[in-house]
Amino acid sequence: MRSRRAGSSLHPFAALLVACAIASPLAAQNNWRVVQSVKFGRFNTAVEVSSARTIRLVSAIDTSRLVSPEVELDTAAAWLKILGEADHPKRAQYTLGNAILLQPYAADSGKVGYLLTLADTVSNTRQVIMDRGGLGEFLCMLSNGVMAARVLTDDELRRPSAVALTTATLAKPYTPVYPRTAKLVGVSGAALMEFVVDTTGRAVKESIDCIDATFKDFSDAARAALMDMEFVPAMVDGHKISQIVQLPFEFKLSATMPITPFQTPVRRR
Repeated sequence: MRSRRAGSSLHPFAALLVACAIASPLAAQNNWRVVQSVKFGRFNTAVEVSSARTIRLVSAIDTSRLVSPEVELDTAAAWLKILGEADHPKRAQYTLGNAILLQPYAADSGKVGYLLTLADTVSNTRQVIMDRGGLGEFLCMLSNGVMAARVLTDDELRRPSAVALTTATLAKPYTPVYPRTAKLVGVSGAALMEFVVDTTGRAVKESIDCIDATFKDFSDAARAALMDMEFVPAMVDGHKISQIVQLPFEFKLSATMPITPFQTPVRRR
């Protein structure tokens, strides 16, 4: 479903960067811990959290490596609100300081695609094209970095190892209600849902979004199911955090119990 390309080039976004960035002595003393990484083809990017409670992205394609400017915690948290506009972008571009430029565009499929540009402190850039699912993965990674910066103690932020991240998981199996109309006509389908699981293990209703679905009936059924489902919350170094989750739902009719829809009445004589 996902088709992604990665490449390297200079981009107009680089003009937004400071021509020559010099790290301050304080910044040089920061301890950095890797929180999570995601991969899009040959392109790999990771979010790191510092002992000063800032975050940055470290990206690589083949042997080339790029380290973004530091981003303040509150600035990154505010930028993550673009998740609510992902399906219907309200702007031509979204920038996070001098580190990230996100540009939505109309894809050939009729859906929205995204050109993501990441920059370092000296105007080098890397770009990757992603679909809606890929954007969700990237924003989830960034959100996990923000959450780690918020909940880890000062001593934990100074540890030399990577952050221990466990993702949110289902607490127990759950079977959603099969859409009535789809069942009557014998249609199977699926829905890919995106939502936030909070620290209590529940899906946040306002965050629930359908990335893709065979028919609307299946996304509606998945949405209703999420309100009843229980999850084990995500954790960073033992601290519970809210996390963006993507969860596929499959609706399949039983092969051993075929449905005969809309039987024609037989008049008795």
